[in-house]
Amino acid sequence: MREAGQEGEDHLRRVTGAMIVLGLAGVVLWGCLRSWTAGLVFGVGALASLAFWTLHRYLTARMLTPSVRRRWLYGFLSFGKLALIALVLRGMMGRYPAEALPLALGVLLFVAGILLEALRLAFQKPEATPPD
Repeated sequence: MREAGQEGEDHLRRVTGAMIVLGLAGVVLWGCLRSWTAGLVFGVGALASLAFWTLHRYLTARMLTPSVRRRWLYGFLSFGKLALIALVLRGMMGRYPAEALPLALGVLLFVAGILLEALRLAFQKPEATPPD
């Protein structure tokens, strides 16, 4: 049987993998079906989403410490995740205002990755509990 920490890492890795696959597919689809600009803007949103997710994983792992000072520090630094998304949205919307939908969908890619993992877990057969 696996440790809880290892199983949690597997979930995080699967979410990251799903985000990468969805991001690449989205760039190709937006690029082919709408325009290369839409594909580019989606890709920038997807990269921001992946950076958001990576920063979230890093900061959350560092917050799991007995030191209250470190918890507050990493909690405060987690506002950087929101600043990252805000800066990307502001910059890209100033440059490509007509491409709001691909940008928004690219930024929300981490939500799609989490939902895919949740669906996978919902349909996964439960492990048999060992006898006492």
